[in-house]
Amino acid sequence: MQSFFEGWAEQYARRFTVLMVIAVIILALVCGAYAWRHRGQRLAEHSERKSRATAGGIAMWLLLPSFLFASFTLMSPFLLAQTAFLVLLAVVSSKRRWSPSRFSAIALVLVATMICLAGGQGVIQAERVSREFPFESLVKRLEPVFAAPTDPPELTESGETALLLLEDRLEKSSQRISMGYHRRRASLELVHASHVLKFVSSEGFGFGRMFGPTVSNTRIAKANTYLQPVALLSGSPDSTGDRSDLWLPVSDSPTERLALSDLHENMFHDFANPNTYGWVRDLEHVTGFQSHAVRDFKSHSQRYEQKSPVGSAWKLERVELVSLLKSAEPGVYVSENLPRMDELADAGRRALDGFETIALRELRNGESLVIRSQGIRVKMMGALRAAKQCSLCHEVPRGTLLGAFSYCFRDQTSASASE
Repeated sequence: MQSFFEGWAEQYARRFTVLMVIAVIILALVCGAYAWRHRGQRLAEHSERKSRATAGGIAMWLLLPSFLFASFTLMSPFLLAQTAFLVLLAVVSSKRRWSPSRFSAIALVLVATMICLAGGQGVIQAERVSREFPFESLVKRLEPVFAAPTDPPELTESGETALLLLEDRLEKSSQRISMGYHRRRASLELVHASHVLKFVSSEGFGFGRMFGPTVSNTRIAKANTYLQPVALLSGSPDSTGDRSDLWLPVSDSPTERLALSDLHENMFHDFANPNTYGWVRDLEHVTGFQSHAVRDFKSHSQRYEQKSPVGSAWKLERVELVSLLKSAEPGVYVSENLPRMDELADAGRRALDGFETIALRELRNGESLVIRSQGIRVKMMGALRAAKQCSLCHEVPRGTLLGAFSYCFRDQTSASASE
């Protein structure tokens, strides 16, 4: 799919040429059929010749179903509309006994007008969308406050496996035919292309039904806003369990570990959905970018509860974003909502709690997921590492730790939790 969109401009030009050739053939055949019928009517002197002329005209008109079939095959509403209008014009002209030259002149003007209207509408739509998605700079937004690492980190076996799984999932989602990253990127590139390209790639010519980029593919649904699962004060001891008790490894089953890992993978993929990247010409010229956000938390939570043997017992209380690159000291964004970068620009930050301090050390040593318990609370921190798809904007080595999600659960089966 990526290779398909790499040459989409040339493909559009070729398709437009083929479309125009077919349009001219249809126009010529309809004009020829009309002239044949008109000639038969003028020269008919007795029933036998009239019958032969009528049979020739009918034979020509039988080509019209083939035109309609070609239009459906090419998925072109333009060819369908052209054929319909020409047939209607032929019927009206026949009743009014127009000459073939008059019919051909009006038919030519009609087809030329349709071409201009379809292409012009495409230009207008693209201009409107280009104002909706202007170029912006991401340099300041992505610039770290201190020097970014230049060497890739050493990952543990589990850390490397998790990163490979994420990269594979990001690649598959970006390759989707219906609405993948490459298609949306090419669509955004289209609206900023020349007027000529906007004209020939107009959806009015029918290319919108093919797998090429279209103006409508530039838009994606806005991110949802989800309140934190439980309204606890972020950073409070009741939320973090940051007491003197030790954070102990959780003796969870492989099934539970897999469910937690799946939860974090889904959250990370949702947060860094490739469709939101837009078109990155360079970091000074980015269009269509949507800030990273958790967009579909309900489905992630439901899936976790279905896969986890204790999913109904562990209540997910909070999911917070750990910031590592915006200050010399790590911090956790404080928000009533699940992480959305567009809402966190001016949000306050708290210091890492006891668990997060321990977990961050392990993530920096190459782990992907750290899980600990303290009484009735279970906390988990999952790494947000730079996948190969992230390097275009973040400009850091693959595997660099960009941030983390800090999860807090509460065991609902304990007596103290139920009080």
